[in-house]
Order: sequence, then C-alpha cells, then structure tokens
Amino acid sequence: MTIILAFVAGILASLAAGAVSGLRIGKEALGAELAAYMGGLYGLLAGGAATAVTIIILAGVGAA
Repeated sequence: MTIILAFVAGILASLAAGAVSGLRIGKEALGAELAAYMGGLYGLLAGGAATAVTIIILAGVGAA
C-alpha cells in the first residue's frame, strides 16, 4: 500500500511541478493555458519515469 501511495504522490507532484514550470517559462510565448498543459505533460512523462525507477530501486534495497 505504501508503494502505491508513493507512486501516486510522485505522479501528482511531477504533474503539478511541470505545469507550474511551464507557466513560468512559456506563458508569454504560448499563452498560459497551453504552457501549463505542455509543462504538465512533460512533467508527467519525466517525473513518472523517475518516480517508477526510484520506487523500484528503493523496493529492491529494502528487500535485500
């Protein structure tokens, strides 16, 4: 259960952080809505992969 909660929290955090950074970086060039969507997408892709790999590594260390 803890692993699932960690995965969900990591995904939500990466989505939110990506949207906020997209707003800060691309608001003037793309518009606020599109910049937030694109930042959220790329944050989800990068953060989701990083969260999954981290959980796999930590679960392996805990099992040893």
